[in-house]
Amino acid sequence: MQDHELIERPGKGWTPWKEGPPDGSIAKIWWAARELHFAKLNVSCWFDGSDLVAIEHWGYRRPKWCMKHKPKDWQPLPEVYRKAREEEQAAALERFRAAQALNRARVLKLTERRPTLAPAE
Repeated sequence: MQDHELIERPGKGWTPWKEGPPDGSIAKIWWAARELHFAKLNVSCWFDGSDLVAIEHWGYRRPKWCMKHKPKDWQPLPEVYRKAREEEQAAALERFRAAQALNRARVLKLTERRPTLAPAE
């Protein structure tokens, strides 16, 4: 994959550009795809295996995205896997919130006012 392939619009077999962030529609169609961010190019890409299936431009460009048309034998994400993925995401969010609460408690403890000494007479 080369930089110019991530910046230019893909050809045949792709949806037209749509404005704004994808709001999860890429994840609904290409549920096995994994997202990679290319910060220097201001692009996020979704790969299903080694195939590029979606591109989102963001940053200094106008936000827009497109994705590959779904295959003819497309099947929705099986319910069992969808529930497992949701539980995994919820657990990750809880771990993140617990770590944030722990960090806040540490910062509060470190920034508490120290008792001042009485002025010498």
